[in-house]
Amino acid sequence: MLAVAVAISSYATLDRQFPTSLTARLSPVNAEAVVVSEGGTVGDVSLGRYSTIIKPLSIPMSAPVNHQPLRYAVAPGENLVAIAAKYGVTVSQIRWSNTNLTSTDSVATGDQLTIPPIPGVVVTAKASDTFESLGTKFSVDPQVIIDFNRLRSNQLTAGTVVVIPGGVGGAFPPPPALSQLLARSGGSQSFNSHVIGCCLGPYPASGFPAGWCTWYVATKRNVTWRGDAGYWYSNASAQGYSVGQTPKVGAIMVTWESWAGHVAYVEAVNPDGSWVVSEMNYIAFNVINERTIKPGQLGGRLVGFIY
Repeated sequence: MLAVAVAISSYATLDRQFPTSLTARLSPVNAEAVVVSEGGTVGDVSLGRYSTIIKPLSIPMSAPVNHQPLRYAVAPGENLVAIAAKYGVTVSQIRWSNTNLTSTDSVATGDQLTIPPIPGVVVTAKASDTFESLGTKFSVDPQVIIDFNRLRSNQLTAGTVVVIPGGVGGAFPPPPALSQLLARSGGSQSFNSHVIGCCLGPYPASGFPAGWCTWYVATKRNVTWRGDAGYWYSNASAQGYSVGQTPKVGAIMVTWESWAGHVAYVEAVNPDGSWVVSEMNYIAFNVINERTIKPGQLGGRLVGFIY
């Protein structure tokens, strides 16, 4: 048998005899050990020159998974659709992870959001929560929650921020109608408004949440900008659209009738200077209505019209 110096995992060397099972697979070896000294592969073992065993290395081919929730500040003109796409999650997953978004999917510039690091839900545990109850609530195996968060105990402490991979929360309640918001704020005025049976326009309105005023108007006009309703006037102007203070048929009316603003589609302009708009989420969520507005009736809440 041939004695050689073998490097073990690149840390030490030992003078040992190669076992017969290893040398037998090298094919014939002469007295000078030519084959072994030049290196080669023996089954799953790689040999360098002078019979040094090469330690196999596992090289990651992708970035490691982040296990911590992200904090994100909303940029001007952004909505949840754009933010969700940026981080590879859904709008619902962001809303489930932020309790202030339970009843709305609108965000404002500077809002601080919690973003799941992977598709799922982020929750802050309450005193009554257990891994079993969270697993049941979000349709996930409790052990998956423990493993992903690298927790050493099966006891969940109140205040612990937990990522629930693949978690699915409950249905969101519909947002209040704009007329209800106006009534609560004391800003409601008498408008001649009534529900109509139809109709959406011919455009897909992609990028806007269904049932909202922005979604409805984006089916009536090809809207190429984004953002909350109140910013549509400036966003459209920045893209080169004509804007002004005079209602015209086919124009988009922009107002600050709520904290996120409101938009409606001008259907007609009357001889007395009043105008008729069709809109959604004014009388009720996902309901289309028509409303007649008189000059000066909106006061400072009228931003203007996009032509």
